Amino acid sequence: MDRYPGCPRFAIAGADFGHTSLHVGDLSYLPGYGVPHHYHTGGAEETQIMLEGELECWVDGKRITVYPGDTVTAPPGIGHAFHNRTDKTARMITAFPLTPPETTHIDDPELEDATEHAAIIRADSRRSAYVAGIDGVDRIELSGDFSGAKSTYTYFVDIQPGAAMPVETNGSETAVWVFAGEAVSVASHKYTLATDDGAVIPSGDEYGYANEGDGVARLVVVHPFINR
Repeated sequence: MDRYPGCPRFAIAGADFGHTSLHVGDLSYLPGYGVPHHYHTGGAEETQIMLEGELECWVDGKRITVYPGDTVTAPPGIGHAFHNRTDKTARMITAFPLTPPETTHIDDPELEDATEHAAIIRADSRRSAYVAGIDGVDRIELSGDFSGAKSTYTYFVDIQPGAAMPVETNGSETAVWVFAGEAVSVASHKYTLATDDGAVIPSGDEYGYANEGDGVARLVVVHPFINR
């Protein structure tokens, strides 16, 4: 059952799947619906990555509109909420560096309208080469120490047709979810992730993906550690 009316959620990672350090979901907001004002405790900062549509975001007493590609970081104890005031469905990835997160609902705040906030990273503002010397693969940073996060690092990976990420490992679980195109594993475990498919890479396992399609493949990557 979805937690909030009009906001269906598809789980990507979490304790229900046996994961220990990631809680990730694909959350939609139908027109006229939203998630009420709340905060998280127990070290559970939340990263919210906009995919489609637009939402009225409340964070830290500010009211700001967010759009596709924008990302909001809500540290533990900081109130936040989202509302869809449009006639089109909005969609985001939500991510926590622990599972399950603890949530406390609170009264609506007095809001000040704003256009920017340090917790919001606007679309495509932190794009760079994924790794120097590898063409056709970009990293677009979404959350990390630059957004106020303490224990989450998230980014898009854009892979051009015919290009591939390097194979790598991490000392923690890593969530990978495909927003556009297909991603073909080039690591020791061979598989293909289509659009809206996801995978959680266990700590110490190899991962890396190639784009064998005709259009740009975009992946969302979530790590339960700060960028380094």
